[in-house]
Amino acid sequence: AVVANSLSSLGAPHQDFVFCDALNVSSCPLTEGATRFTVTLYNPLARRVSWPIRLPVNGATYTVTDPQGQPVPSQVVPMSNATLGLRGGAGAGAELLFQASVPPLGFSTFGVTRLSHRDPRPPPAQRPPLAQPLEIRNEHLRVLFDPGSGLLSEIQNLDKGISLPVLQSFYWYNSSTGDAASPQPSGAYIFRPNSSEPIAVTKGVTTSLIKNSLVQELHQNFSSWCSQVLRLHVGQPYLELEWTVGPIPIDDGWGKEIITRFETPLRTHGRFYTDSNGRQILERRRDHRPTWNLTQTEPVAGNYYPVNTRIFIKDEKLQLTVVTDRSQGGSSIFDGSLELMVHRRLLYDDNRGVGEPLLEPGADGRGLVVRGRHLLLLDTVEAAAEGHRVLAQEMVTAPYAVLAPWDHQREPPRGEFSGLRRELPPNLHLLTLAPWGTGQLLLRLEHQFQRDESSNGSQPVTIDLLTLFSSLTVTALQELTLGADQPLAALSRLVWTPTTGPAQSRPVPKLDPSRVTLKPMEIRTFLATVEYGGAGGGPGGP
Repeated sequence: AVVANSLSSLGAPHQDFVFCDALNVSSCPLTEGATRFTVTLYNPLARRVSWPIRLPVNGATYTVTDPQGQPVPSQVVPMSNATLGLRGGAGAGAELLFQASVPPLGFSTFGVTRLSHRDPRPPPAQRPPLAQPLEIRNEHLRVLFDPGSGLLSEIQNLDKGISLPVLQSFYWYNSSTGDAASPQPSGAYIFRPNSSEPIAVTKGVTTSLIKNSLVQELHQNFSSWCSQVLRLHVGQPYLELEWTVGPIPIDDGWGKEIITRFETPLRTHGRFYTDSNGRQILERRRDHRPTWNLTQTEPVAGNYYPVNTRIFIKDEKLQLTVVTDRSQGGSSIFDGSLELMVHRRLLYDDNRGVGEPLLEPGADGRGLVVRGRHLLLLDTVEAAAEGHRVLAQEMVTAPYAVLAPWDHQREPPRGEFSGLRRELPPNLHLLTLAPWGTGQLLLRLEHQFQRDESSNGSQPVTIDLLTLFSSLTVTALQELTLGADQPLAALSRLVWTPTTGPAQSRPVPKLDPSRVTLKPMEIRTFLATVEYGGAGGGPGGP
């Protein structure tokens, strides 16, 4: 009711919305059973986003219309075997795919109508003969696979004319139960394998290929508990890897910690890079600490670092970046490689307070199944940040879908709204926009790029906050401290005297709401006094 009333106040027709929380395993009773329904997508970012939408369906063909009533290209594609297995083989056997464009800080409503109803799951295309290359491609990337093993072998960036051999597969570390060097076992808080060499889940995979006008997919089956789908949607300059792992077998009495590993010929000299809470990029050096001399006793675990949104390796020319959809542990155990831990199932407690092993049984008692996505980008070192900075933010704050039945007697839905009169540039992010008392909003803006990581993105950005929003007008603006607990002008900092001499105090410059500038990595917080129903008011903005 809250969502329906909110959208109605912005001009959308009142509907009985439902949330399909199991779309990650392609389950949604509404889309599987309804002949007509609507999909409303909310975009929390301050720039327009184009995002692939996948919904489970039982029909063979559908029409999709955008908020203006114009047709949107769509396809019905078969589900992967892993997805069918997660659903127990029941329900829909296919997914409706279309590309949705959503305005900045706003929503778009799409109408979906089923045209025909029959078994929508044709057998996936077979692997081509060995004489033909096993590949998927779009206008930006060409991705090659080894015809013998079925594993990823090369990525080509067609826009830049660059290519890189990349071998990707899944491995598992055998969890330590304690040894002569230390009685410490691997557990919920401790990662400690009993060997530096992981074990391959398999040396070769079975594959099937799907190609249509919107997407090209290669389905890989590594084992009964490990599979992956590699996708290239039309228009996307990155490779999507959707992996499904579990239940991890433990009948052999061994705890296992599962990783995905990428191997390349890049000469990385022991260096790799991870993000810090999605913002600053930190250089990591294998078997090294910047502030003390390290004696490495754990060659694998001692080189693992938290990865919140991305990890990458590079040489003088090329950079390979993996964007994650959740926080994971990652490393580069040998030059030219990247690895991320995707799942764990352990048999011993690590004696760190939990009092039990990391051994969740799952809903059916056989163990947990984990599904996630990694986005892989290949670019030049100079241009890489412009790709992974924007993509990581889209991954964290992806458009959110709500659905509703569409009655035959009602007019087609044509709702669209943008809270901004113009979208923000790619290097600027609207971090906070929240009510802060009557007639006031708390507003935070952040510059997403670091200094000198991009010739374009790392430049200061100046915007006009007075005319930014479509349905409200900013009448007054006060800058606050980062935590919004006091005016910035009232902040009294401690005075330090460093060895270089007394620090120079920097007065707070006068604030001009029509020219607010942010420098690389800067976050600024404002308290805005507003009047609703501004010059750009209305569902569609100006």
